[in-house]
Amino acid sequence: MSFVPSRRSILAGLALSAGAAPAAAREAARPGAMGPVRYVSRHRGRFNGRAVNYTATVEETLVAAAERRPAARFVTTAYVAEPVDPDRPVLFFFNGGPIVASSYLHMGAFGPKRYDPPRDVAADVPEPYALLDNADSLLDVADLVFIDPPETGFSRLVDEADRKAAYSDGADSRMTAGFVEAWLASAGRVRSPRYLVGESYGTLRAALTAGLLSDRLPLDGVALMGQALNMIETSQRRGNIVSYAVNLPALTAIAAFHRRIPGGEDLKARIEEAWTFAMTDYLSALRRGNGLTATERRATAERLQALTGIPVDYYLANRLVITKMDFCVELLKDQGLILGMYDARYSGPAPRPGERPSDPYNKVNAMIAPLLARHMSENLGVRLSMADYRGSAPRPGPWGYEPTEGAGGPFDDYFYDRGIERAMAANPRFRLMLGTGVFDTTTTIGAARYLADQAAYPRERIVLKEYEGGHMTYSNPDARTAMAQDLRAFIAGR
Repeated sequence: MSFVPSRRSILAGLALSAGAAPAAAREAARPGAMGPVRYVSRHRGRFNGRAVNYTATVEETLVAAAERRPAARFVTTAYVAEPVDPDRPVLFFFNGGPIVASSYLHMGAFGPKRYDPPRDVAADVPEPYALLDNADSLLDVADLVFIDPPETGFSRLVDEADRKAAYSDGADSRMTAGFVEAWLASAGRVRSPRYLVGESYGTLRAALTAGLLSDRLPLDGVALMGQALNMIETSQRRGNIVSYAVNLPALTAIAAFHRRIPGGEDLKARIEEAWTFAMTDYLSALRRGNGLTATERRATAERLQALTGIPVDYYLANRLVITKMDFCVELLKDQGLILGMYDARYSGPAPRPGERPSDPYNKVNAMIAPLLARHMSENLGVRLSMADYRGSAPRPGPWGYEPTEGAGGPFDDYFYDRGIERAMAANPRFRLMLGTGVFDTTTTIGAARYLADQAAYPRERIVLKEYEGGHMTYSNPDARTAMAQDLRAFIAGR
């Protein structure tokens, strides 16, 4: 299972126009497509109602080779408020992939400029796309660093022969930890409160990186958007009954949104109803399996129909379960439509026989690449050749990632949460935030709740938030604003 198959090539052909350099100061050290680079520009914006002067820096940071860590050149974008405050929090952002650039969080959620997806999920997204000031950027409370992992964006391994060695979650997190340490030291920010914000597969990177940093530079917190630490529950493997139970509330939210069940006007209540049933009667019925009587089996199927809009007969024919992928195909099948996997509010024509399906949410993702190009050229003054820009890392094999440094592969059952446990132990102030879109079918609200309930650290150090959006929940403007406010409170310790 890859979290972002529809994203992998979105930025592949990205090209920047020459454009005029911004009026603000700009530096470029040593020209060359992939030589050491540094572009600096100065700006002013208003974020959460507060005017902020800030410096934007696109620069290269060399992370030297170390044990089980290849050398890498990170090219990242940092936004730092002026005057520099060494005690100001620093947030490090990265996306998922397993290896993609940070452009989604950068241009969709927290950078000073953003895209403008329509509120109406059925609306077209016509070009030219609007590039807007982002009042939801967190620059009013923290400095922001957007990380493109090696082999994405302009970041590269020093030796491309190291790709296979670099494409494991262990090496990935060690390179990321090395970058965070190097950036903090170079910027004179070692005493700053520091946080990681990861999305999707980036939540696995964040957890492991947090554990690595706990020995030298303990973090103050980690925020996971669309978390996947408990992959075994998220992925719905056959025979794993818990995975079907924890994912039920997401199906209920989606069915209510599409008016296949009543209660969309009180979505929270319907979600809670589904969660209670899932963790009690439904889980019990799945455990009993063949031991259910015909009457009990039908009663459970009828309850599932009431909560998901999927007919009783489907559940009776499929051992009382439906996978998330099948649900996206079945719910609006009578209308000839399929649902978006990343945001099931979106629907589109079902593929014809033999035709490859396209996620209806792709029309929103398509906005990111041209707007990133425009922002970097017009606002940040970047003059690197965008022919060298990579939206995702080249794959050395079928997954593009080697197995984890433990049992299984990157999307398998693996104890990713151990990194958070180490971070919790290293800093008594450390807290974890879990933010999930209720219409996300990839990493669901129930899996996040289950992680919070089962974590081997205090529940009071976990902030659990749910938003009316999908995997990239910030494509709903209201959810983006709510998420930004929750992160402000999280950083403030509230």
